[in-house]
Amino acid sequence: MKIPKIKFNFNMALLFLFIILFIVIASLNSAFLSPDYLIGVMLKNIVEIGLMALPVTLIIITGGIDLSVGSNLVLSAMVGGIVAKQTSSGIAGLVITLTTGVLCGLLNGIIISKLKISPLVTTLATMFLYLGIARGISTGDSVYSYKISELLGTTNFLGIPIQIYIYIVFAIIFTLILSKGILGRELKGIGLNEGATKYSGIDTDKVKIIIYVMSGLICGIAALIWLGRFTSIKYDAGMSLALKVVTVIVLGGTSILGGYGDMKGTILATLIIALLNSGLTVLNIPIDMQTIVNGLVLVTSLVVYSVLNERAKMKRIIAVKTSEITEVASALKT
Repeated sequence: MKIPKIKFNFNMALLFLFIILFIVIASLNSAFLSPDYLIGVMLKNIVEIGLMALPVTLIIITGGIDLSVGSNLVLSAMVGGIVAKQTSSGIAGLVITLTTGVLCGLLNGIIISKLKISPLVTTLATMFLYLGIARGISTGDSVYSYKISELLGTTNFLGIPIQIYIYIVFAIIFTLILSKGILGRELKGIGLNEGATKYSGIDTDKVKIIIYVMSGLICGIAALIWLGRFTSIKYDAGMSLALKVVTVIVLGGTSILGGYGDMKGTILATLIIALLNSGLTVLNIPIDMQTIVNGLVLVTSLVVYSVLNERAKMKRIIAVKTSEITEVASALKT
């Protein structure tokens, strides 16, 4: 019986990186191996970023981007928190939070698809728009959590925070969308050649609106978790979130130019960032040094991705040339 060959790819490189980092950090401080720390700190602290990275991966595959996710999260949490307080209804707060997130995503999608304005310019503008609205409606003060958000942010089930279950469910859903669904093929088609994809009968504008609405919905869910976890939120709380989300996605191997992406890579990259953030903290590494290490890991991963991608291209070229030579040889024989 032949032993199947294991194909080394970028996802395997990410997995090896995760294992190596885990072993190094655990050997330097055994407290890191505590289940309470691994689950209650490392995984719990990355959920919001990990959630938002899922739909933004789909967006970047089309050649787009969403820089407004952090401001969307904050605005959704604030509007929902204010409504919940004024109506004394957690359900109202929940509905308004999710609705706000969806509407923000819908606005992005319409501007980008219908007005044909660059996703970078659009979401950069709406990032500041949502930030300004959040500051205005809160008058610069904090907005506090309510029962439903606290339930999502602080409840444990079988010793595991409930938001981790939420992340796992959405990670599975988005993995299936990209790898098995028709939408995944359409997204890659748009990223590679939007004109050809459109002429093949696919409503590319509709597809773009759908994925930006998805991003808005996930921002609303992340807003509920964030508000419950920290018990309050200020208008500027999401300023760095978009950069962290894009970092996770790029680390996961999704092409920033569009056309290629892998949700498994995004998930692995989320775990690596969680490991680095929590591991370096438990090792008492200064925050400046943590930033440098995160940057080095990202640069290293990009270099590895480039090398592996180039090798894969060369193999395809060799395979094509070999098949052409075989065809010519067989034609000469006849």
